Amino acid sequence: MKIKKELLQAFLDKYGITAALLARDMHVDEKEIKTLLEGGAVNEETARKFIYYFGADEAVKMIDWAAIGKQKPKIDEG
Repeated sequence: MKIKKELLQAFLDKYGITAALLARDMHVDEKEIKTLLEGGAVNEETARKFIYYFGADEAVKMIDWAAIGKQKPKIDEG
């Protein structure tokens, strides 16, 4: 999984959270968060934890669908 790193960085900045703190809260290695912030891909386990941490509705906005060659899922608004 790859994310739009600008959105993750904006989240960290908005709430004054460090990569280390996010990693601890998500139960992943800090290297995984740094990989995301550098625009790199992480494994399925980290992706699942990312989606669980942010919730599907927010995570879907942060995932870089074009970079992973997938179409963004349509979320039912009603």
